[in-house]
Amino acid sequence: MLRSARIRKGQTAVEMLFIVGIILAGVVAIIPLYTQESGDSVMVAAVRDAAAQAAVYIETGVVSDKQEYAALNEVIEKYTEYGSVGFRFAGLGVTSESDEKVTITVKFTHDLSQNSSRDSEIAKNVGEFFKEYLKDVRGFRLENGHLYYAGKLVEFNVTVGETSEVVS
Repeated sequence: MLRSARIRKGQTAVEMLFIVGIILAGVVAIIPLYTQESGDSVMVAAVRDAAAQAAVYIETGVVSDKQEYAALNEVIEKYTEYGSVGFRFAGLGVTSESDEKVTITVKFTHDLSQNSSRDSEIAKNVGEFFKEYLKDVRGFRLENGHLYYAGKLVEFNVTVGETSEVVS
């Protein structure tokens, strides 16, 4: 009886090691997926914040001497003439993603008359503001004029009215 009790204890120990191994394998498989998804969410949330900031800034028509707002100041000076205009952030989404690059489409609407060359310039300036604004957010870095997040190039497809511009 003493021998069978030891065999059962040994078998129980092996079974416990097997169960713990399965649990650890599951954790090792799930955690990287979770952290990647969490990182993507942080990136999108930061871009959403930048887009909302840009829309409110342009809509109010008041300029600031802070360097990060220089591109938006140009929009206010040239295209809204310091007036309060209806400029709204309409939404964003990740349109493509690879190991090297992520493309985010950001849409804005406005109450200005339709003018594709003006809207193109506004879109470019808003994209430049994104780079300047996001460079100080954790996980982003500005290198050689390009914005990166977690080692991936971030490209913005900024749509203003009906006109779209790509800024990377």
